[in-house]
Amino acid sequence: MSHRLENKTYISTGQLLILMFHFLIGNAVTINMDSYMQRDTWIIQLVAMILGMVLFRMYCYTAETFPGKPLTTYARELVGHTCGTVMGVLYILFFLFLTGGNLRDETELIRISVLEQTPNLVVAFLMVLCVMYVLWLGFEVLARTGQIMLIAVVTVIFVGNVLLILSDSIHLHELTPVMEHGFKSVLHSAIREHLAFPYAEMICFMMFVPHLEKTSQMARTGYAGIIVGGLVLAEAAILNVAVMGTDIAQRSIFPLLSTFGNVQFSEYLQRLDVIVLMTMIIGDFFKIALFFYAAVLGISDIFNLPYRKTLLFVGIIVLLWSQVQTPSMIEHLAFGRLSFIYIHPLFVYIFPLLLFLAALLHRSRVRTRGRSGNFQKTGPS
Repeated sequence: MSHRLENKTYISTGQLLILMFHFLIGNAVTINMDSYMQRDTWIIQLVAMILGMVLFRMYCYTAETFPGKPLTTYARELVGHTCGTVMGVLYILFFLFLTGGNLRDETELIRISVLEQTPNLVVAFLMVLCVMYVLWLGFEVLARTGQIMLIAVVTVIFVGNVLLILSDSIHLHELTPVMEHGFKSVLHSAIREHLAFPYAEMICFMMFVPHLEKTSQMARTGYAGIIVGGLVLAEAAILNVAVMGTDIAQRSIFPLLSTFGNVQFSEYLQRLDVIVLMTMIIGDFFKIALFFYAAVLGISDIFNLPYRKTLLFVGIIVLLWSQVQTPSMIEHLAFGRLSFIYIHPLFVYIFPLLLFLAALLHRSRVRTRGRSGNFQKTGPS
């Protein structure tokens, strides 16, 4: 694959960790998922985080079978050229689907919050243009941008939490009763939606294996990213309910934005939602860029197309898909929930499990051949 990538670069494990952090909080911290289990969302996030670590280890085990190769390449190695190519093409379509969906989330967030009179197409076009420009410069540029933006995100998270505490806006009694629907409902929600979004979507990182300096560290880096991202998502879920209460949190499309919008610390420091909005845009930008890049790499790998020409093609497809998929934000959210049930499982559970089993069989055959070869060399004693 390396000969098809222009200016191939490598990123460190630290840069990978930062990209994973941006990816996980992305639009997951923005969108309201559990309208009927708001009090328990933080528990659901923690359960999904643990399950996500197990799932990511399965992804990495398969990738480690063929070091330095992306998902679309080792799929052909494991299940044959024809089946692997079909699987790779389906993954490309899946990444394009996710890129368009996340782009729609981003444009709706910006339009509803600050640019009410601006058409969605204009906002989406500018976002795609920014993503294409960064990826045109290379994957390493995206990773370095993530390092810079991390400072802004961490600063806003810290300052926002401090101001919420000082303004006496947090009411922890709103979080009780805990697990009022029982642990079975918590586990069901974690597996049905929150594991797929965002943890299982980290399957896209298997496309970036050729860019890693130390591929053997990917699993540990993923664990760290999932833990940090999961804790941030759990804390955001706590703040949404503790500040607004369950009734308002249930009705809010972007609950975290509403949470900080209600904070007024003295007469001089208000409208913190604008600052929080900036961090949301940053997180979703990286998630869009990573899905976008995964689709570009897949197309370049399978169809042997030039990298930069593929960027333009993918940009047009993603822009159009983000505009035509659903007519309104409410329908978009409903469509997204259905995709977690009917579309995501094939790509984040079923295909990875098949590849994992094929990788187990492949390693077993390699070990058997190795022992047989050693026996033939040494001969019977």
